[in-house]
Amino acid sequence: MPTVEYVIKPQGEVLQQYFDSSAEVQIIRGPLGSGKTIQTILKIVELMAAQAPDAQGVRKSRWVAVRNTYSELFTTTIKDWLEIHGDLGEFSAGGKKPPEQKLDFYLEDNTRVEAEMIFLSFDRPDHIKKARGLQLTGVWLNEVKELPKAIVDIMDLRVGRYPSKKDGAEPSWFGMLGDTNSPDEDHWLYTLAEEVKPKGWAFFHQPGGLIKQGDEWVENPKAENINNLPKDYYKRGKEGKHEDWIANMLGNLYGFVSDGKPVHPRY
Repeated sequence: MPTVEYVIKPQGEVLQQYFDSSAEVQIIRGPLGSGKTIQTILKIVELMAAQAPDAQGVRKSRWVAVRNTYSELFTTTIKDWLEIHGDLGEFSAGGKKPPEQKLDFYLEDNTRVEAEMIFLSFDRPDHIKKARGLQLTGVWLNEVKELPKAIVDIMDLRVGRYPSKKDGAEPSWFGMLGDTNSPDEDHWLYTLAEEVKPKGWAFFHQPGGLIKQGDEWVENPKAENINNLPKDYYKRGKEGKHEDWIANMLGNLYGFVSDGKPVHPRY
């Protein structure tokens, strides 16, 4: 069996805080290129490996990765996941079953990780039906701002159900992880993060890749994941873009709304 070694070094203070968190629900919000999705993917396998082993030394968990559309599920969520964890187990797709990877690998202490990652989109009625009956350890909400609150509510009630006591081991941790760009201020995520602040939920706000100085957007010295980005990523990325788009996607600011319609970001 080949050996896979992971060296996880979060490229920023907020990424590190997110990686270290043990909250039941953890959502990280950042600009394009900030490393939030990759950090989530790495954290999930860390959580799989941290599950308590059963009497046979097997660390079991079952996860679902959620995306708003089937096309984006394949072109982004599954693609990103398999680029990092593709060597850890067999991936299958096609037919009536949702895409799935069965991860199976040993740790240095000779315990074995047996985990499932099921990929669901909620523009597919068969996937919605599947989700209602799942017994899960955790959920990955990929690009949270694109997901209806009702879907998040359903998934929140599916976690903590696997493994069960009858399997010989309860989950050491269970819950939901989410990554996202900033939504508008009338979005349910803004309400939860900035106003309601539910118990057991942790929200992580990364620095923008750009910050506003006077009338100009300039590179933010506190931006995260810069070492993994092309040279002048944010400086080049702003060229030819609308002010609102720059503020939201590169500056990581909430969109400001008036009468239910996005107008401009709040600086």
